[in-house]
Amino acid sequence: MYTSGYNGMGVNTSMYPQNIYIPGTPLPTINTGITSNANYTSPGGFLQPGIQGVGVGGYSAQPIMPQPVYQQQLTMQQPVYQQQMTMQQPVYQQQMTMQQPVYQQQPVYQHQQTMQPTMIQQPIMQQTMIQQPMYQPTQWGMNGFNPDMDCSALRGAMRGLGTDEDTIINIICSRNNIQRQEIKRYYISAYGRDLIKDLKSELSGNFENVVTAMFQTPSEFDATCLYKAMKGLGTDEGVLIEIIGSRSSYELSEIKRVFKIMYGKELIKWIESETSGNLRKLLVSLLTNQRSENTIPNQQQCMNDAQALYQGGEARWGTDETIFNNIFSTRSKAEIVCIDKCYINLRGKSIEKAIDNEFSGDTKKLFKTLFKVLINTPAYFAQRIHEAVDGLGTNDKKLIRNIVSRCEIDMPLIKQAYRNMYGREMLSDVRGDTSGDYKKILSKLIERY
Repeated sequence: MYTSGYNGMGVNTSMYPQNIYIPGTPLPTINTGITSNANYTSPGGFLQPGIQGVGVGGYSAQPIMPQPVYQQQLTMQQPVYQQQMTMQQPVYQQQMTMQQPVYQQQPVYQHQQTMQPTMIQQPIMQQTMIQQPMYQPTQWGMNGFNPDMDCSALRGAMRGLGTDEDTIINIICSRNNIQRQEIKRYYISAYGRDLIKDLKSELSGNFENVVTAMFQTPSEFDATCLYKAMKGLGTDEGVLIEIIGSRSSYELSEIKRVFKIMYGKELIKWIESETSGNLRKLLVSLLTNQRSENTIPNQQQCMNDAQALYQGGEARWGTDETIFNNIFSTRSKAEIVCIDKCYINLRGKSIEKAIDNEFSGDTKKLFKTLFKVLINTPAYFAQRIHEAVDGLGTNDKKLIRNIVSRCEIDMPLIKQAYRNMYGREMLSDVRGDTSGDYKKILSKLIERY
């Protein structure tokens, strides 16, 4: 948490005399002994009502008595500072949407806060700023959000005979994940009851599965899906491939952390016990989070990688899986795109064709997942949703998993990719394969507000 003594540009103001103004610092305040009730905005851009008085790492702000010269300089600098705040606002909004997994874990697991210093998250914010154009959420959240009113409405929808499913759907689908986590915490405080347990007692089937999934954080939801894919007899490798192969290094790090908290076991160890061969090696490599975040690829290095992939695959008898494993688990999105272009120039075809020729089974599926996600993420998820509704029957688990996990990230881009790939509207296909309240809630999650 930040107070008035925090310099948003990262400058240590204690190093400067008190009568010198430092650009980017907020106006100093006089310690009157009165705690402000003003809302406070965290580094990730999240609005936190009613929290004051604690700085980063637990340090309290040290108010500075303004000097005459300092006051004059503040007056001259104020218009510029206000302009900068105005210009940066859209970026903050994007960060707020994309940084949800970062913030959400802190209040859910209170005893983990001391193990997750705020400062280590700064490089992640820099990375997400680069990726902003790819993120177009469906759910933006509600202005004037009031958890008290939402909890009261949800409680009323579940009391008495019958359940008001429409109220539940409207609240869930018009609040973002941060707001839904606040609703879940406030419900316990207000009624002494667990919201998820109350919802489970009133709902059923696929509709219940969607509702409860929407009240989990993204990393909790992914961890739950991975656990269900491995528990009991047999393993659903398709779920492991989809989640581990499509999440960023930061998201995988959060999934590992939450998985250990929820199930008391290291995710990597469980993966090792449930898989084998080249699939296990590649999954473990991905979970070690060694992927580069470089956005400006080195052309010569990309050409060398393309040549290495050719020498390790099509140019020899058999395949050197280690070369493919190393490149696909450590190179950034921009680098893989560049390597693919170099491979096309070298061999006249895409790396995807080489993967088809050199691998088989689940290992082939994972390499192709990595390639598709790094080359065109919305197209990959459009394909997964199409597979869930195409043909006879519906794969409801796959449909729910992909819509819930992407509705607050890039659903508009996925709908456009679906239209381009299949010549149909994704919303129409999903509606045609679902019914009742299950159909209503999925439709609202797909539609843009």
